[in-house]
Amino acid sequence: MKAALYARVSTEEQVEGYSIDAQRRAFETLVRGRGWTVYREYIDEGKSARTDNINRRPAFKEMAAEALAGKFDVLVVHKLDRFSRNLRITLEYFDKLSKAGVAFLSINEQMDFSTPWGRLALTLLGGLAQFYSDNLSQATKEGWTERKAQGLYCGALSFGAMKGEDGVPVPDIMARQTVIHDQEITVRNYDGLKMAFQLAANGQSDREIAVCLNGEGYRTTGTHGSRPFSKDTVKDMLSNRFYIGLITNGEGGWMKAKHKPFIEPELFEETQMMREHRRHSRHTINAGSRTYSLSTLTWCNKCKSKIRIQMNQKARARIYCSGRAKGDKKCNFRGTFLDTYEAQVEWYLENFEIPQDYQEKILQAHSKLQAAYDDAEARKAALDRRLARIRELYEWGDIAKPEYQRKRETIQQEVRTLVTPEDHRSALSKLAHFLANVADAWREASQEQRNKLVKMLFEEIWVEDKRVVAVKPRPEFEPFFKLNFDCHAKDIAYDPGGIRTPDLHRDRVAC
Repeated sequence: MKAALYARVSTEEQVEGYSIDAQRRAFETLVRGRGWTVYREYIDEGKSARTDNINRRPAFKEMAAEALAGKFDVLVVHKLDRFSRNLRITLEYFDKLSKAGVAFLSINEQMDFSTPWGRLALTLLGGLAQFYSDNLSQATKEGWTERKAQGLYCGALSFGAMKGEDGVPVPDIMARQTVIHDQEITVRNYDGLKMAFQLAANGQSDREIAVCLNGEGYRTTGTHGSRPFSKDTVKDMLSNRFYIGLITNGEGGWMKAKHKPFIEPELFEETQMMREHRRHSRHTINAGSRTYSLSTLTWCNKCKSKIRIQMNQKARARIYCSGRAKGDKKCNFRGTFLDTYEAQVEWYLENFEIPQDYQEKILQAHSKLQAAYDDAEARKAALDRRLARIRELYEWGDIAKPEYQRKRETIQQEVRTLVTPEDHRSALSKLAHFLANVADAWREASQEQRNKLVKMLFEEIWVEDKRVVAVKPRPEFEPFFKLNFDCHAKDIAYDPGGIRTPDLHRDRVAC
């Protein structure tokens, strides 16, 4: 017999010390005594058995699926209420287990629920379990109502707060050790809370505050555990009036609490005004447009994550690393404003030089490619034959229409990419003229137009802190970028305010 254990403990029972380990030990003792084989243990921690939605109990859902698939022979629980406190769920899933030939055993009740008397006992015990759950829920609601009447907070405490000796929330100044960039540091959540509100009052966005909190080693608290901050968790924290000494009254409003304010009311209101101003700015500045000059093709050179761009309350776009925002401890990217990078791109385009003999130099450097151009006519003839062949197969009914259309489009796309040597020289002249004048176009273009422009030139742009460190040109422009680099780019460098910096494209221009 292969036996499986389903063990569960709710959030309240976790607090009271109800042990998953105790359920495991009882299961192991039973299995040894009966000579069974342990198949698997399904554990739901911090999950209530009152709900009739099993999606909220992932281990239970997985256990039921594997039981119905015949993966084990008997399901063991410590007590029936571990399995469910909802009578409908208890009866429904016991019926499914029985039809699948899976026996059910509750250690505490010591009953075999596969017999007729066992089924009757199951119904009675299941009803009692639901009665207990309903009674517990009612008692909990009454307890919360009483706590609110006394001005006491209900539920898990918010970030930066901890329970005091008399049960009243106090600032969480407990020292916590964490590692940031391979260095162990000490953090206190109350300090992080004050920092978040101060940053918000200074105009920082929820996302930027999340980056700062994560970068300083702070993590969330509460029922969801210790996780990196996100813009959503910061948003909830900054709008929580618990921090100014209030609690919800259960009717959608607020009432005075017994605990003292964690944040000065003036700072809290200043934060709300600034956040409202930011929301208003986002709707009025560049309404309907979220495309910036370097959108979608910029990457962090430190952690290889996507670079995001966001407008601040002063209508100035700012760069940040999505990897660091998600809590990447290895990334210490410190972005700056978008126009800082745009100035470097403009400088790069201004210093782009096309030599007079560019055609010969490019073709000499790409002799193998030139050979491919010479063979373009033969390649085109072969592709035309393939098009005729798949057309015949489609007309004969040997291939379906979707497959025919897919293959035809693939071949036609390949035909469009073929160019003869004469076509290639003509294309080179057009591209060279475009590159020679692109800086002027960049200066006159809007953000959306600049974005289209850089996407015509580059596949990737890599930044590190306040610098553009590399660009990866599109294949059709790659010969020009290589040629430009070989001609003179090693001897010049972007020089903001007299600080000489390395070559912009030293790493990826040759990719």
